[in-house]
Amino acid sequence: MKRKRRSFKPTMESTQARRSKRKTMVGGFYLPDECWECVFKFLNDNHSCMTSLSVVSKQFLSITNRIRFSLTICCDHSQTLPFPPRLLRRFISLTSLDLSRFHGNLSKLLGQISSFPLKLTSLNLSNQSIIPTNGLRVFAKKITTLTFLICSKVHFIYSTDLFLISDCFPLLEDLDLSDPIQCVRYDEVEPLSLALFKLRKVNLSRHHYINDRLLFDLFKKREFLEEVILRDCYRITEVGIVSALRQRPTLRSLSISNPCTRNLTHITSHFIDSLVSLKGLDLS
Repeated sequence: MKRKRRSFKPTMESTQARRSKRKTMVGGFYLPDECWECVFKFLNDNHSCMTSLSVVSKQFLSITNRIRFSLTICCDHSQTLPFPPRLLRRFISLTSLDLSRFHGNLSKLLGQISSFPLKLTSLNLSNQSIIPTNGLRVFAKKITTLTFLICSKVHFIYSTDLFLISDCFPLLEDLDLSDPIQCVRYDEVEPLSLALFKLRKVNLSRHHYINDRLLFDLFKKREFLEEVILRDCYRITEVGIVSALRQRPTLRSLSISNPCTRNLTHITSHFIDSLVSLKGLDLS
């Protein structure tokens, strides 16, 4: 008696399972996405390697997109605006954005970026002609997680810019406004009398308006302040440094260089005592 052969029709579930398994079969063995993700994170510092991996398969592209945490957008005035919506849909885990090599309508770009639910903690706006006031306001309404802002080598920094930054990003812990080409109208206000009470590190190098009184204010009102960089600040004196240091005994790093130190021609015992009292201070 002949046995009837049973016909087997794969169900939808078994077909999808096999397809899913085939996607993760490499060299005859199976690795889940979580394992590949760990491997790729180990290689994440090598940009060329990550680019090569992303073209191997759609699965690898999806994984490399998922573990991309920083992005640099470049554009000059002669180029058209890149496609941030397309980029930001790919890199959903971004925490750091570098726009220091973008030279175009920065306010428009910041507005486009703000429409995505990103949890950015770091933003670099260096090398711009001015700080984009309107763009930052739109950006800050949607992205409230920023703790690190870099606006180094901006051509013109206005006194109102510090108030703008304070208003937009009250949770900032690290602020770099170093090396502006020109500080405009800083004699009209007290630019360091702002919020930003969570500041841990600040770089105000080449802000020539900073004097002893403003330095004292900076140290006194920032209880979490740990690192201060003030290079080329002509108006700071030894007396001002001593007075400020007494207000912030928890300071860990103070970086002052010439010509800021031209006034430190006569080192007094008060100055030495103020430094000795700061056990964790790294003075350079």
